[in-house]
Amino acid sequence: MHRISSAAIALTLLFALTLLFTFSDSASVDTPALNEARTLVAKAHMGSNLPALALSTAQGTVSYSVIAEKLGADDARRIVSEEITALLPKYQPEWDKNLARAYEKSFSEEELSSLVADGPASPYVEKVKAQLATVGAEMRSTSEPIVTALVTEALKATMEKHVP
Repeated sequence: MHRISSAAIALTLLFALTLLFTFSDSASVDTPALNEARTLVAKAHMGSNLPALALSTAQGTVSYSVIAEKLGADDARRIVSEEITALLPKYQPEWDKNLARAYEKSFSEEELSSLVADGPASPYVEKVKAQLATVGAEMRSTSEPIVTALVTEALKATMEKHVP
């Protein structure tokens, strides 16, 4: 009898966990607003600032200073930029996803749809300008680890390949 009770409890827990994971997976289904935000980010190339931001961040590091000292400023900039560009396929999708989520938090589906369809002619362009600080703050809070990882990997690759 004790074995049956233990088995029943184990099955009940397994069932409950399955429901929990199923529910949490369905809760992460993209909303129409998020889909519109992703389309907006892709169509307007909103995430295209990642390489410049990564290079600027890299240039503020001690590692970059060492690279520039060894290779010269122009070569350091060029080579680190090349490494960043080579790593973009790994980091850009997550950056763009976070950017879309930041826009989803600040805009309704209707507003995002208008921005996608009408571009600069959308009546919500002024709201975009007004929300830039909010979107930027959201991106800093969610995407700083992406920039850090990209810069770290690019600098490491540069050091391994080009600095004796």
